[in-house]
Amino acid sequence: FSFNNPAGACPTCDGLGVQQYFDPDRVVQNPELSLAGGAIRGWDRRNFYYFQMLRSLAEHLDFDIEASFGSLPENVQKVILYGSGKESIEFKYINDRGDTSVRRHPFEGVLNNMERRYKETESSAVREELAKFISNRACASCEGTRLRREARHVFVENTTLPTISEMSIGHAMSFFENMKLSGQRAQIAEKILKEIGDRLSFLVNVGLNYLSMSRSAETLSGGEAQ
Repeated sequence: FSFNNPAGACPTCDGLGVQQYFDPDRVVQNPELSLAGGAIRGWDRRNFYYFQMLRSLAEHLDFDIEASFGSLPENVQKVILYGSGKESIEFKYINDRGDTSVRRHPFEGVLNNMERRYKETESSAVREELAKFISNRACASCEGTRLRREARHVFVENTTLPTISEMSIGHAMSFFENMKLSGQRAQIAEKILKEIGDRLSFLVNVGLNYLSMSRSAETLSGGEAQ
């Protein structure tokens, strides 16, 4: 039942509740620029290898590589960022000697290319550069709750653990104070409920009753953290 333990943590995000992804808004920082003019850093005409791929893609999809990225049709933007899937495209490659070769293959997509390079590179400098385009979002598997599916489907007083975690400290204190258990359940829970009550009571007494228990440490103010 703990996201800090592999037995309870979501296996997709390892209990972090978030997943890293290459963010289109970070990759295309200025949609007013064209692909040729630097709309996507590292893919403009200054990087000949990637730019000639985009030029071949522009011929195939019939779009103007000098037009602003934001003005391109949505389906074209999607192929540029996410790739052409299984559709093969004819790419013309020119080597350092000026020789031209033609190959047909799907277009990987800028985001997929960055993700692959980030995973495969052994260069810390390359990883550091690519990390500038990464953002975090709630894990799709656990929806940010950090717990694996089995733990999310256990109920305490008809309430799931993620729901309890989202309560404010003041609300949680009332929830546990009003919990009615009897017999064996009361014996099992006695020490645990006392620990929970003591910790919540301390937080209420120092004026933090408004905080959600799911708040991450880095989002706390200096006073709250202290």
